[in-house]
Amino acid sequence: MDIKAQIARLKINWWTVLVFAFLIIALMGAGLWDYLQSKLDKINYVETEDNTQEWTNEKGEAISGIASLEHFNILLLGTDERAPGGNTENFETGLQEGARADACMLLSVNLKDYSAKLVSLERAIGVTYEGHEDWLTHVFAYGGAQGMLEVVREHFGVDVRRYARVNVSSAAQLIDAIGGVDITLTAAEAAALNGQIYTNSTTRHPVKEGLNHLDGFDALAYGRLRAIDSDFNRVQRQRNVLQAAINQTKNLSLRDLDKLLNVALPLVETNMTKQEINSLMPKAVGFLGVQLKQMTLPLKGTYGSKLTNDGRSMMMIDQEETAKILDGFFYGSFDPATYQVPAEVSSRVWQAQQAAAIQWAANHPEAFETPKEEEPQETEGNEDNKENTTSSKKKKAKKKKAKDDEDSSSKKDTDEDE
Repeated sequence: MDIKAQIARLKINWWTVLVFAFLIIALMGAGLWDYLQSKLDKINYVETEDNTQEWTNEKGEAISGIASLEHFNILLLGTDERAPGGNTENFETGLQEGARADACMLLSVNLKDYSAKLVSLERAIGVTYEGHEDWLTHVFAYGGAQGMLEVVREHFGVDVRRYARVNVSSAAQLIDAIGGVDITLTAAEAAALNGQIYTNSTTRHPVKEGLNHLDGFDALAYGRLRAIDSDFNRVQRQRNVLQAAINQTKNLSLRDLDKLLNVALPLVETNMTKQEINSLMPKAVGFLGVQLKQMTLPLKGTYGSKLTNDGRSMMMIDQEETAKILDGFFYGSFDPATYQVPAEVSSRVWQAQQAAAIQWAANHPEAFETPKEEEPQETEGNEDNKENTTSSKKKKAKKKKAKDDEDSSSKKDTDEDE
């Protein structure tokens, strides 16, 4: 065979192999894309007023979408509806009466350097929403997730337009889907979770001080625990569970990951669009196992307290300082461990607290009235009660007369001696 013909045929074969390889890769890519879309279809998508707003960057310039941001903020809500069947029914039928945002966190991810920061917002922070002055956690009952977004933007000065929500009772399923989480317990936490000391939450399985591997139910019990200390410690425990879950995802096989998506995604409600999630998908791998920088707001010294109309105490934050702190933490190098409250902030907090106390007293004068001693009530038709009351009065009158006679006799004797 002619050498030139052999070389030409060889070139044709190489091109054939390359084209065939490209087709295989394209088909695999298409298959992977279809697979991802089938998973994303399981999410409960909700349109809110924020979906109509165009995206802008930190400089206020219009951009194409979320993926073009440097920082993307999202509000994470854990609500306390407790419907059966994984709680997916709530996403279809709407809010349940009295539902609250039991967990409220702000997550800020840096899409450039693949870092993430998480801030817990205390549930008893006092906020105002559509005429209601109440705890932050109760805003969900008044206005749902959209109401929570509006209040957080207004009171904390942060640009957040998207949320993701799960029902607290369904979180156990998510944790079981990743095989549980590793949590380190203090002696007090272990004793409480075992029911050995007074608590509001116990586990199904015995736990010990130190490292424990918790299933979904027990991890949820740990995240709810607060009777042994305070709500500040409770929200820290919630973040510990979230970080432990992130750590666990690093070890998942493809089969385990598929199982996780099948369980987790139907339990999630969000006002992110499917297109927005697709745009972030290429960046998702960079956040696997990310170590979260964490903080709880408000910080000590940046809030006072005031009473609600029904007498509950709520935190009254200094909004200016709190917004400044949050901005520095998300976009700068603010370290809550080294924070010292400025004197002017302390002064503002004290003055606001005094003004709130005076206003509450003026609106509730009945709280300061001395209660009157009630007279025995006679009930019509109750003759026994009447007889007892009359008999009691007669006995008192006889005792008084006897005492008066005794005093009179004593005075007479004294006069005669003189």
